[in-house]
Amino acid sequence: GVESLKLATFLNPADARAHYHLGMSISTRHKYAMRTRRANFLPPPKEAADSLVHAFETAIGLERKCVEAGCDNGINLAAAFLSLGDFMARLKDFDKAIVYLDQVEDTIRKSGDFDKDWAQSYLQEVVPMLDYCKKESEERKVKKSLVK
Repeated sequence: GVESLKLATFLNPADARAHYHLGMSISTRHKYAMRTRRANFLPPPKEAADSLVHAFETAIGLERKCVEAGCDNGINLAAAFLSLGDFMARLKDFDKAIVYLDQVEDTIRKSGDFDKDWAQSYLQEVVPMLDYCKKESEERKVKKSLVK
């Protein structure tokens, strides 16, 4: 699980797939713990968020370099951005969630897979999440402006 993938990224920090799967495993562990009310077994939210963001952003950066060099690993960057956005929304960091979720559609368009079923499925998932995050972010801004 998470510990094995942390070791894999330590042993080979240039392995985009290891970073990607580490991010996915942290996200999955967090979702499972929240659903089963075992959040007390998780690392503190800030630590978990920092680990997840670092893993996915490293994977995205490495994969983009590989794509430029013609040696991509086939990592689904849209999935990484969707997971980042979902995680940030769960932590109620709506502004960061919006930044990541906005990149899902852009990444799909750039991949040329916009008409594929998986891409449409992601977009159907992103739209309501993005709408929710924008609404929550705006409400927070209004509340802050009303508090003097």
